[in-house]
Amino acid sequence: MLIIKNDFKTIQIAVYFTDLETPDTRVYRFLLPKLMVAGTDQTPTRLMMNRRLEQLYGAYIKPRTERIGNLSIMSLTMTIADPKIVGDDLLWHDAIRLLKEVLFDHQTFNEEIFYEEKRMLIEQWETLKDKKRAYANYQFQRLFFEHDAYGAPLSGSLDEVKKTSLKGLEEYYQKIKQQARTIILNGHIDDHMQDELHQVIGSNIPFNKTFVTEFRAPRPLVKSVESTVMKQAIVNMGYILPIYRKDELYDAAVILDTILGGYPESRLFKEIREKEGLCYDVSSNYDHYKGVLMITSGIDLSKVDFATKRIENLVEMMKLDGITSEELEHAKAYYIHQIKASLDSQSTLTKRAFIRDLLHYQESVEVRIAHISKVTIDDVKKALTMLTLDTIYVLEGERP
Repeated sequence: MLIIKNDFKTIQIAVYFTDLETPDTRVYRFLLPKLMVAGTDQTPTRLMMNRRLEQLYGAYIKPRTERIGNLSIMSLTMTIADPKIVGDDLLWHDAIRLLKEVLFDHQTFNEEIFYEEKRMLIEQWETLKDKKRAYANYQFQRLFFEHDAYGAPLSGSLDEVKKTSLKGLEEYYQKIKQQARTIILNGHIDDHMQDELHQVIGSNIPFNKTFVTEFRAPRPLVKSVESTVMKQAIVNMGYILPIYRKDELYDAAVILDTILGGYPESRLFKEIREKEGLCYDVSSNYDHYKGVLMITSGIDLSKVDFATKRIENLVEMMKLDGITSEELEHAKAYYIHQIKASLDSQSTLTKRAFIRDLLHYQESVEVRIAHISKVTIDDVKKALTMLTLDTIYVLEGERP
């Protein structure tokens, strides 16, 4: 159990279930947390569950499924008021027993809720083409991450969703009880609270499989253009940037992304959108688990070819000329501010504790900030030399 002691007015108990991501379990891992928090055997309907949470001073449980590298992470985070603030000595006792029911005590799941969640997921798939941005992102991910788990939807494909059954979900639920799990307690807590949580919820189960953060080498540029009914174009560009969280150039890569398209002072925003008026929106995003950087933009149909080429050229010029000292200092200040601001977010601290434990990463915030402060223009330029355009996907309306 990982303990984070602080003085937030709420206490969080988070449980992360970790396993390798596989196609045959993907849908169940996506649906299961939603079913687990929708009700328990003692409170089987959403209404009953909501009433029970309200009785715990408005407590709530947030389910989440995500992928990190080659891993699938299921998490449930309960947030309750600090019992000392509300003056209720039974709150802690009652809350962790409800959490135990949610996590471990289901004998079955509400059939109506299961089919409702399954139906909504099917409807999302069947209407995906109507949601242009989501559809473009899905098609880009398939193309860029071809033959990689990241190319598959987190919720599973439409066929996989349709094949799910309540029996299959209940059988998989029994398996997750033995999977690796990490329990994090975050808030104003004392020893007896830790002890009671340990007795009721149990302890961590270590993850003993291989955690992989890697991706393929760049390939010759792949470009795909698809037409649909709309009055603009959505362009996604995928770059290989083989720098990972453990690498010395990690902070330089984050600063590179920030300067390129990660905040309102970025080059893409100021030059492509504001100065040249070529995009409705444009931004970049660096994924340090896969070693990639992705640019997304919405472009007027009449400007799509020119704007796409202009973005390519901006990146190439940035690789050739590097960045300015002013850009570096502004990006560092923004980066450090984001880290300091995150210290005021209880949920961020909880998630950070899990990631640090997963990566066996012990560096303090102070040491991290000191490392960021030492990043040089040459460090960023070295990271830029590793940036290679790999994939372009365009979803556009029919041109006149």
